[in-house]
Amino acid sequence: MHEGKKIIAHRGLPILAPENTMGGFKLMEKYNIDWFETDVTSTSDGKLVIIHDDYLDRTTNKSGEVSRMNYSEIKDADTGFWFSSKYDGEKLPTMKDVVDFVNEAKINLNIELKGITGPEGNKLADSLVHKLKDLLDQIDPNIEILISSFNSIMLAKMHNIAPEYEYAILFEQHTLYPDWQLIADACGAKTVHLESERLTYDMISEIKKRGYNVNVWTVNDHGRANELFNWGVDGIFTDIADLFVGEKGE
Repeated sequence: MHEGKKIIAHRGLPILAPENTMGGFKLMEKYNIDWFETDVTSTSDGKLVIIHDDYLDRTTNKSGEVSRMNYSEIKDADTGFWFSSKYDGEKLPTMKDVVDFVNEAKINLNIELKGITGPEGNKLADSLVHKLKDLLDQIDPNIEILISSFNSIMLAKMHNIAPEYEYAILFEQHTLYPDWQLIADACGAKTVHLESERLTYDMISEIKKRGYNVNVWTVNDHGRANELFNWGVDGIFTDIADLFVGEKGE
């Protein structure tokens, strides 16, 4: 694979283990993985938990909207039973769990801020970014941290209190309007995360020409990854990072 390019494990190794679980994250230690991506949101009582969706339904045995539930209501949610019996009883990780893991495994972290739903959204968002800063500040300074979001307000809130970190704004293909740079600059993002589908050389070239890094999601095909790297992208998110980087000791 291309020298100096990032292979970012998307929510861990979701083909081999349930996404966004400590079991899945710990499995990464078997492989030459330098970067992984995961998602953080807040419960209604301000606990930072690791889950991609606004709702528990797809990845746990419970139902409901995370940001409208107390941590006590979701802390026992099983996040692995649906994947295989090996992962029965996997619990929803907290952000503290991830910080402890990163410090132990020495893997660089891309943390994606989820938008907060519900009537207390703005208050919870402010709480989330302050608590997240306190937790990220506990990470070994040799470990690289990238903070990203589709939600430019969340990103701007975080950047305002923690400008020392690196930031990335996410765009779906249909939201990549000509004013993308205004949005990126307004929330302190020097990196742009783009959807692979329908992404062209010209789009990447224009963004790179303006001085931004580009990472692309979600790329599970070696041929497409090679094409994107040849076009100048800096990294890719993939569900099969293990197949891109190989096992340690190989």
